Order: sequence, then structure tokens, then C-alpha cells
Amino acid sequence: MFARRNVLWNNIKTDKYYGIDLEQNKGMNLTADTKKLFDSLDLSQFNVIDCDSYGIPYDIYQKILTRDDVKKGTIVLYTAIAYEFTGLQNEIKELFGFDKFYSKATTLFNKKAIDFFYELLSLHGVDEVNFYSIHDPIDKHYGYFMLNNMKF
Repeated sequence: MFARRNVLWNNIKTDKYYGIDLEQNKGMNLTADTKKLFDSLDLSQFNVIDCDSYGIPYDIYQKILTRDDVKKGTIVLYTAIAYEFTGLQNEIKELFGFDKFYSKATTLFNKKAIDFFYELLSLHGVDEVNFYSIHDPIDKHYGYFMLNNMKF
């Protein structure tokens, strides 16, 4: 999802690869809005989901963590990017209960976006995450987790 130019997947041998990106002519991808298409995808056919987006699409991660067609053992690769001036999705504000007062201190909450992401994973039983991070001044985390210990 959010495949862009397929830099990673062009260099890895796979049985199947399906990239999705909103922009045309960015690699061998289905040109579509991942968020609109996601609910119609059969994820049971995949053992790796690469969610490489700008920002943190909490709504997509929430669906990956809760859908019945995602197999245990599926590896999720992710990019989580946070900056104090980048807003948070309503889903995460509502989940952690600060949707009513978010507008009073947006930069305070926005700086914690990656912490909210890891807490979301923890709430769904993900107990091990491997990543590396860069801060330049934007926080960028690149990593993966396996869906073994999911709570259903």
C-alpha cells in the first residue's frame, strides 16, 4: 500500500506482489486510493503487508489489526512519520479520548503521534516491534512487526 516507485519490492523475489498508489506512473502499481480500496482487499492471500505511507494511517493499521482475513504470522512493514505540525487522524484522537480537546494543544499531541501508533499496536497484542528511527527534525520510524499474538 502507498507503493510509490516500488524501490524495495523491485529488489526482492516474490510469488505475488500488488502495489497500490494514488499517483500514476510510479512503478508497477494499481493506481487507486488505498484507503478507499482497502476494505475490498482479501488480505488472507498475503503473508507480508507493506504499509509505507507519509504520516501514520491509523485507520489502515486499525483495520489490519482487527480484520478476520489477516492471518497470524503476517509481517507488517511500516513507515511512521510524525511532525508537530502534521495533524492526527480522528480515529486515533477518539481511541485515546482526546478528540474533544485536541484543538487546544495540537502540536503537543502531534509530537506524540508515533507513541500513539505503538500504543495502538500494543492494544491489539503486538508485543514486539523492530525498527530504526531518524529525527531530522521530523520523526521517522521504519520497521516491522509480526501478527502472532493478536488479541481476538
